[in-house]
Amino acid sequence: MEEKPFKCDLCDKSFSCSSHFRIHQRTHTGEKPFTCEVCDKSFSQSSHLHRHKRIHTGEKLFRCDVCDKDFTQLSNLQVHQTIHTGEKPFKCEVCDKAFPTSTRFLIHQSTHTGENPFRCELCDRAFTQSSALAQHRRIHTGEKPFKCEVCNKSFSRSSHFRAHQRTHTGEKPFTCEVCNKSFSRSSTLREHQHLHTGEKPFKCEVCNKGFAQLSGLVSHRRIHTGEKKRFTCEVCNKDFEQLWGMLDHRRIHTVNKPSEVRD
Repeated sequence: MEEKPFKCDLCDKSFSCSSHFRIHQRTHTGEKPFTCEVCDKSFSQSSHLHRHKRIHTGEKLFRCDVCDKDFTQLSNLQVHQTIHTGEKPFKCEVCDKAFPTSTRFLIHQSTHTGENPFRCELCDRAFTQSSALAQHRRIHTGEKPFKCEVCNKSFSRSSHFRAHQRTHTGEKPFTCEVCNKSFSRSSTLREHQHLHTGEKPFKCEVCNKGFAQLSGLVSHRRIHTGEKKRFTCEVCNKDFEQLWGMLDHRRIHTVNKPSEVRD
């Protein structure tokens, strides 16, 4: 049997290695000596800091062997792989809904218990996850720790930062299964899919007319408000309700005209 000479006085857990013992002690002291120089977030282990830094660098070391999608963390890859396997080992006893990870399962359970243990000290709003609370706090502090190295634009959420990066890389990882059109944001894909399903979730508050896409509703509202059309051709000053209409019109000015016949 392996000798474990390093024993914790608080929980009686033992360790064979002094470094593992020191790391464990931080679970009791709350010490987090490893700090990210980009966003000042702190961690109890150096390995956790190295993993976190990939959020800022965009480095993706873990690749799915089924669809070649890359991930910054192994845990995210493992969750993604359940899409291919269909595995959902964590089942709710209340509603029989199943989940691929214990984290998602625990979050779901709070919908039945109503438990929100993480509370904001400033506005008293409560959350089911500590990460959601940390993200919410930035509303009060104005903190934007995720900075684009290309254009220096900053973001308060890592998801918004990653979506912004795609404006520089041109990456469109979200593909429609019906028509194979790709999008840079998952929300844009979901909105696009309404065109195939016929769903019109965006309703006008005045006349209750429905639209498949938010842009359609925004354009329609001008009928009621009398708001001036927003997109103007810089060549002839003609106005258009939608950007695509103005861009299509501009081709009139760029088409090569036949040369004048000279005498």
